[in-house]
Amino acid sequence: METNYQILVNRSHPIGRDFLPNDLVDINEPTGYKEVEYQNKLVMKVYEAYKIMQEDAAKEGYYIYIDSSYRSYEYQEDLMNRFIKEKGLEYAKAYVAPPGTSEHQTGLCIDVLVKRGEKLIDETNEDDPEIQWLMSNSYKYGFILRYPKGYEDITGYNFEHWHYRYIGIEHATKMHDLYINTFEEYYDKYLK
Repeated sequence: METNYQILVNRSHPIGRDFLPNDLVDINEPTGYKEVEYQNKLVMKVYEAYKIMQEDAAKEGYYIYIDSSYRSYEYQEDLMNRFIKEKGLEYAKAYVAPPGTSEHQTGLCIDVLVKRGEKLIDETNEDDPEIQWLMSNSYKYGFILRYPKGYEDITGYNFEHWHYRYIGIEHATKMHDLYINTFEEYYDKYLK
C-alpha cells in the first residue's frame, strides 16, 4: 500500500490498531526514547526530508534532533495510561492522543529536541531560536507545526511547539502561503 502523506489522524479520524506504515526506516541519531527500539523509525521520505531540514538548520547554527517519531498503537496505549497515572486524566486528554488517534502511528511526524553544546535538550519553549527557525522554515521541507497556539478548539490538543507533521512540500507551502494554520482546516478545504 502506498503511503498517504496527507492522511488526517486525530480523535475524529482514528486509524486501527493494526495500521503500520510499510516503509519505516531506522533513524540514525539519538532520540529521547532510547528504551523503545521501534521509536527510532520514520517513513523513509519523511526521514529524508527531515535530514535536509536538519542540515539546513545546522548551517544557520540551529541543531535539531528527533525526540520521538513512530509509535505503535500499543506504545501509545501505554503512554496514555502512564500520563493518566502520573499527571491525571485531564492533562493526559489535553496532551496525549488516545491509541489509534496519534499521528505518531503513521510514521509521518516528529517531536523535536535541540542540541546546545554537547547537551540534548527536550524541554524547549516556543521562543527558543531553534523552534522559531522551525516555525518559520519547516514548510519548505514539507512539514507543518501540527498543533499551533490558539487553535486548540480545532486540533483538539494544546499548543505543541515541538510536534511537526510531514504533509509534503506542495501542501505545506500551500498552507503557509494561504495562512491556513491547522491541518484540519486545510484538509476540509483542499483534501477531503
